[in-house]
Parts: sequence; structure tokens; C-alpha cells
Amino acid sequence: MKVVIADAGPLIGLARIDQLVLLTGLFGKIWITEVIAAEIGLRPAAAGTPTYPGMELLQGAFEQGWLQIAPALAQGIDPYRPLNPGVDAGEASAIGLALSQQAAGESVLLVVDDRCGRAEARNQGLAIIGTAAVLVLAKERGLVKVCSPLLVALRDQGYYLSDALVAAILKQAQED
Repeated sequence: MKVVIADAGPLIGLARIDQLVLLTGLFGKIWITEVIAAEIGLRPAAAGTPTYPGMELLQGAFEQGWLQIAPALAQGIDPYRPLNPGVDAGEASAIGLALSQQAAGESVLLVVDDRCGRAEARNQGLAIIGTAAVLVLAKERGLVKVCSPLLVALRDQGYYLSDALVAAILKQAQED
């Protein structure tokens, strides 16, 4: 069984289109770090708690127990310091947690969308999947019928998906 660790972006994106449940349907338990918990509003952040459409779904997932904050020991003592300066604190914490779990012998999958975060994770040898690929996997496993309207919904919610990515995803999902 894989340890699946998610960054804030994919969680918020899927919650905004009411598809957060796809993560538990595909992977079971999802881990996040304390930094990511603060970013998505599960923990008070220094600047206050964010609010956004779908936030209640994330709170519900946390209360149901399938979205879990990784134990402090699993997150390590020293924070991960990325090579790429474009990697934000949440992504760095997720990569650090993934590396610590991998070093402990776990099979790890990191759910991350940001280009810098993905490049950093790949550079560290981590397996990654993005939100759009989660939709394709959900279609392959019969959890959704089509990806196209979900990709449109993500874009409508302000989630950036390039035209090239949408075309690639629709081809992979055999919806082109």
C-alpha cells in the first residue's frame, strides 16, 4: 500500500468542484503536513484561516479520518530545503515528508500540481500525480464517467490548466 501525500493545490481544486472524494476512492488515506493543514484552513494560520468554496469538504474529510495530518515524527525534525527557490513552504513540507517516508521503506505517491514542486519532487526521485491525472485515473477505475466537464469546472474555479495539458488529458481519457 502506498503512502499518498497531497499538496494544498490539488486538495483545494478537487474540493472546489465537489470531487475531493475521488482521492479516498482511489487511494484510501491521504496524508498532509501541518504546513498544508494551515494552507487549506484545517489549522489556524498566522494570517487567519482561509475560506473558499469546498473548504467544508476538506474539513469533512479530516473529520472522517481519511485526510490525516502526518504524525510529527514522520515529518522529520529539519524542514526540507528545496533546491528550486520557486517551491513554496507547503510543497517543500510535502516533499520532505515523502522523502522521510521513502527513506523508511514506504512506497510514496505525491499529489502535486505546481510546476516547481513537480520538478523538485521528480529531481528527488519521487512518484507524482497531478489533479488532472487523478481525474483520468478516476475514470479508468469507474469513479467518474467523463473528465471533460470536470476539467472545465476546475478552470471555471480559477484552477490553471494549460490548453496543452487539457488536450493531453482528454486524449489519455479517450475523450478527444
